[in-house]
Amino acid sequence: VSSGNRNFEGRINPDTQANYLASPPLVVAYALAGNLGIDLNKDPLGQDKQGNDVYLADIWPSNAEITETVRQCVTAKMFRERYSDVFRGDAGWRKIKSSGGLTYEWDSKSTYVQNPPYFSGMSK
Repeated sequence: VSSGNRNFEGRINPDTQANYLASPPLVVAYALAGNLGIDLNKDPLGQDKQGNDVYLADIWPSNAEITETVRQCVTAKMFRERYSDVFRGDAGWRKIKSSGGLTYEWDSKSTYVQNPPYFSGMSK
């Protein structure tokens, strides 16, 4: 079970023959259970130290808990710092030569990218 978007055979590992895509919390739940053949709605994930069954509902956070965690941990400052220069790109991106400007400058000699004819006559 994987939470990434690499959900096709051999992408993550060449020995992977089957892969199921799930949200990160469900990946953890199946990992705790150690079995994909369980019904997470009614089967226990395992047992606690006293031998009591533990279900997904027992460990799943409430909406209030999630809201409080986000309130405590996610800040506007984080977004400002991370995305302040998002359009600058990394060093590799900045090395790519371009004509600049607001619209793409089509190269009529290109054998790879051509201006689609339905754009002809459109104003900029």
